[in-house]
Amino acid sequence: MNKPSSKTVFFICAVTIIILFTAAILACVSLFIKADRYQQKARLLNQAVIESTSISETLKASGGDLSKTGQLMKEHTMFDVTDNKLTFYYDKDLRANSRSESPYKAVITKTSFENSFQYDIVFFESETGNSFYEFSFKAVQTGGV
Repeated sequence: MNKPSSKTVFFICAVTIIILFTAAILACVSLFIKADRYQQKARLLNQAVIESTSISETLKASGGDLSKTGQLMKEHTMFDVTDNKLTFYYDKDLRANSRSESPYKAVITKTSFENSFQYDIVFFESETGNSFYEFSFKAVQTGGV
């Protein structure tokens, strides 16, 4: 039986090291890509929380009037309002946007109960219609919000 030459052993070791090194690089790159996606989602959710808090406080200041709420949210130059629904539009970073073709929107729905109102704030992706953040609260009808 022939003994492998030292060049063959060196070549096999070099190829093995290159394969392992390439696998490690691919694993690191995929982890960085995944971490970046998680960071983008976290940033979007954080901004949605901040926006829903701002909308809630503005609803309180306007006495629950959706039209007044839209007007008081000065950074929103475009919004749609009906009797029980208010829609704000946002850009890709969830900042107020003036276009109805915006990638994200927040829909605030006002539901009346016996002695209270419920406000549901839901953030959607405009293209898919999938919601990614929801916030609800109730307010007594008498004496405003």
